[in-house]
Amino acid sequence: MNFARIRAIAARKFASLRRDKRTFGFIVIMPAIQIVLMGIAIGQVPTGLDIAIINDGATGMGAIITDHLVDSESLVVHADYGSVAEARDGIEAGEIWAALHITPDGTLELHLDNSNQQVSATILVEVRNAMTAALEEQGDALPLAVAQPVYGERDPAFIDFLAPGIMTMVCFMFSLILTTMAFVGERYDGTLDRVFAAGTLPVEVLLGHLAAFSTVLIGQVTVVILIAVYGFDIPINGSLPLLFLLALLLGWSAMCFGLFVSTKARSEFQAMQLNMPVMFPVMLLSGILWPVQALPGWVQPISWALPSTWTAEAFRSIMIRGWGLEHSEVATAFAFDLLFALLALAVAARSLKVRD
Repeated sequence: MNFARIRAIAARKFASLRRDKRTFGFIVIMPAIQIVLMGIAIGQVPTGLDIAIINDGATGMGAIITDHLVDSESLVVHADYGSVAEARDGIEAGEIWAALHITPDGTLELHLDNSNQQVSATILVEVRNAMTAALEEQGDALPLAVAQPVYGERDPAFIDFLAPGIMTMVCFMFSLILTTMAFVGERYDGTLDRVFAAGTLPVEVLLGHLAAFSTVLIGQVTVVILIAVYGFDIPINGSLPLLFLLALLLGWSAMCFGLFVSTKARSEFQAMQLNMPVMFPVMLLSGILWPVQALPGWVQPISWALPSTWTAEAFRSIMIRGWGLEHSEVATAFAFDLLFALLALAVAARSLKVRD
């Protein structure tokens, strides 16, 4: 293996990326746009939810609960519904999302439009908090006391769970797409043929491309972490360098797999076709949008075979739990990503040698 050739290939590839303004803009700007849009559109607490209150309570408890709900940032309280039947008609007509009936014996009866579970969950949390506050004002308490969590916040936002998954998806997908498209482009325009004619080995070509793309990857990971921390105030309770290094390792594993995919594609369009069966399982089965534990038992082994699954779990452990390499979940993610990258690189080198 000739490291001078690897360095020359990396320098040539990086120079070509720098001259291609559109590609360079896609590389730098698109990950930032994607994580900003996902952070804005997914995981935020719903607001402006219309809810009716029918207070038939004989004590002051109903008034206290109503006052707390009126002060809620998520709810818009309507007191102009005279009966439960009228409120249910309002729910059926789409005028309100829920109706809270405070019965004469002090019982709370909640009627929901349960067509949107996130909205219903928000209303339930607000009603629970109002009821808890009302009981505390009267010197009483719910029979269930939620202690301070060992990890995370007492009332966590969904974005705290989602952000590590979004970071995983952005780092993996853009590294995969970038590597695949760039390498196939060189095969299509004949650059690879000239490189191999000069006596360059397939593994040297692959390592040279990895070196060039790694410079871009560092910028991508930096942008993603900065937006997550400073744009959406996502807490990082663990080591920031450790998080950064794991993101780089995930990007390298995606790049190595992208190099393998590119050896099987004859055109950029075909490369995208080959990438689609990879990107959708990564997005849906890696615990990015929903916990892996909620998947059917027969699907979970497929999920744990993806490096993005281990990385997403490790990201959450580092960011929320504050864990480090002393915990097996984080150490396993590093080991799995490294093993996946080396295996994909070896298979890509062998595949490239057979074809060329």
